[in-house]
Amino acid sequence: MKVSSLIIILFIAVIATTTAFAQNLSKSYGDCYQISIYHTKSRSQADSLSSYFQNSYIRQLHKSGFEKVGVFFPITNDTSADKKIVIWIPLKTLNDVHIITPHVAAPAYERMENILLSAFEKAPHFKVPVLKGPREEHLFELRSYESPTEERYISKVKMFNAGGEVSLFARLNFNAVFYAHVLSGSRMPNLMYMTSFNNQATHNEHWKAFGDDPEWKQLSGRAEYQKNVSKADIILMHPASYSDIY
Repeated sequence: MKVSSLIIILFIAVIATTTAFAQNLSKSYGDCYQISIYHTKSRSQADSLSSYFQNSYIRQLHKSGFEKVGVFFPITNDTSADKKIVIWIPLKTLNDVHIITPHVAAPAYERMENILLSAFEKAPHFKVPVLKGPREEHLFELRSYESPTEERYISKVKMFNAGGEVSLFARLNFNAVFYAHVLSGSRMPNLMYMTSFNNQATHNEHWKAFGDDPEWKQLSGRAEYQKNVSKADIILMHPASYSDIY
């Protein structure tokens, strides 16, 4: 085959894959979300920012009609120099990003990142979990799965939807809050989802059951779903005392 012909074929393949990726993200199945991650350098800075969220920003959001706002502290904050606060907000439309911008200047922090998301086909709306036991022991797990290409990203999304991974999590009672595409963020192509547990022990039990489940072993072994995640980030978090999701 001539080099010129090969280049044309590769070009067409890239265009087709990119188009499919864009069409996949353009479909609206339900909710949109924004995740804001605030990075602070000290406990006092984190506490000051958290106080602002509790006494000003979250009240501002409630008055604007955003009733279910999740505020979480990663469990690594106790030992890490980078102490984070994670805020999750369900949006009515993507235009709401203008409404949820803080109207009053927040206390100092090191940096902040915003991530916009769109719900999956098989999980069009978020669910508020009903957890048992002490609130301070409730554990939320935010996972981020990056893919090496758009084509492999589509494969991973298909694994959740048509492949049945969403329903598998439901059968095993992972108490998922949401599953979603990342529409805009520093890491793409990427998907994120959040599950919840009564405590660390039940978290560990659920993941062991997941790994041992015959359906998962069969699904993860299928050729079409190989190498569709290049990087996975996992954040384990406790809800703030003023979080609407707990």
